Amino acid sequence: MKDETHRTRINIAWQDPAIIQIGKGGVSENLVKETVRLLKKHNYIKVRMLRSALDTMTKQELMTTLCERTGATFEGLRGNTGVIYKIRAGQGR
Repeated sequence: MKDETHRTRINIAWQDPAIIQIGKGGVSENLVKETVRLLKKHNYIKVRMLRSALDTMTKQELMTTLCERTGATFEGLRGNTGVIYKIRAGQGR
């Protein structure tokens, strides 16, 4: 049951607009702070990568770096957009 709820929430996150954009600055300290703040509020967030961000790193590398620095889990990529999530302690999966 919990896995179904988790999967449903991820599917809903794909329908929501992207609330974080990674630009030419890449994964900066301010981007990490804002992502952590949004993960505390939303648990699941959609991240959009602008073409200017892809000059130095690949999409996969950008998302992996962001997840490592925020402690989030990377769900997947669709085009230049990805979904990450972080389950708060006590909520289970």
